Amino acid sequence: MSEITLSLVNEGLKKGKIEKLKGEIDYYRFKEGFRGVERGTVIIAKKVLFPYPHIKRIFTLENGLKRNMGGATIYAEEKIDGFNVRLLYADKKIFAFSRGGFLDSFVTEKAREMGFGPFFRDYPDAIICAEMIGNTPYTAPEKDFDVRLFVFDIDEGDGHYLTCPERHALVKKYKLSGVPFLGKFESDDYKGLGKLILTLNKSKKEGMVLKSENREKAVKYVTPWSDIEDISRNSRLLFDMPIGFYYQRILRSAFFISDFGLDRDEYAKKLGTALYEGLITAINESKKGGDIDEEFEILIGDGTVWEDIRRHMSREVKVEVLWKRDDGKKTRIRFRKAYKRTSKTLSSYAGGRGVED
Repeated sequence: MSEITLSLVNEGLKKGKIEKLKGEIDYYRFKEGFRGVERGTVIIAKKVLFPYPHIKRIFTLENGLKRNMGGATIYAEEKIDGFNVRLLYADKKIFAFSRGGFLDSFVTEKAREMGFGPFFRDYPDAIICAEMIGNTPYTAPEKDFDVRLFVFDIDEGDGHYLTCPERHALVKKYKLSGVPFLGKFESDDYKGLGKLILTLNKSKKEGMVLKSENREKAVKYVTPWSDIEDISRNSRLLFDMPIGFYYQRILRSAFFISDFGLDRDEYAKKLGTALYEGLITAINESKKGGDIDEEFEILIGDGTVWEDIRRHMSREVKVEVLWKRDDGKKTRIRFRKAYKRTSKTLSSYAGGRGVED
């Protein structure tokens, strides 16, 4: 990666490759890869926040391990189905950034309430990589808790990640929530890891992330339950999702079913239901003239957080507040996202539009 200098930033600003964004704290974001620096890189308070590296998915366990994790001692951790955020300490405050390099005021507010202060006082240059679930602007409403944040990596601040044992020790020391640790395996323990992933599938879990002890190698392997559940939740949003979303999940689940000899008829029925149930529901809604939408619920303390959330919503989504409840300290907001492209397309087909194949 290129060294990030003042002249490089100025050049990037002039060419539109970098943007300066203002908020509670000002920062620079790389809109595109530029001079060897990746898209999503952030410069904030003289610190550089590098993008989180993409972890390869494997489609088949044994050969995937041989090719990508050979010779390594593996730490198996549960893959959490949430959204990826990074926390850092700047200007004596905690800030959260999305994977794309945008300041996330919602996660920032939540993270400041979660007890990360002692960790950052001792490790001010570190970056915490975590997955958030619960009542967020991006995940389905949860009745049993508000939000949870699971630490899955710690960057020392220079793009170098702590080893798995080091991270586990710090998570325990500072009483943070880490992703569930599933066990320690050798990379050729196909039987043990196979048994583990089957248990995760039966337990309706997303899957596992396998990391070498020194954190230099990593892959993720998901369950067919997770693949089919994703399709079930999103089939009704057919035209607002990339086609690869469905293709990848069908392919991954097919490999898993083949490798482990699962009941093909059983999974064919599950996949068919997942595809048709949501899509037919959406078609019926479109016939009545309704939008294809989802509901979300959040609890916030600072009213400007809601305005920030709305500002960062996709242009393809129409946001409507259903209700607000203020208890004097915090505000609970229930809102819906209507997906314009799917709503418009299904409505036009329901109205008789024809297309040429």
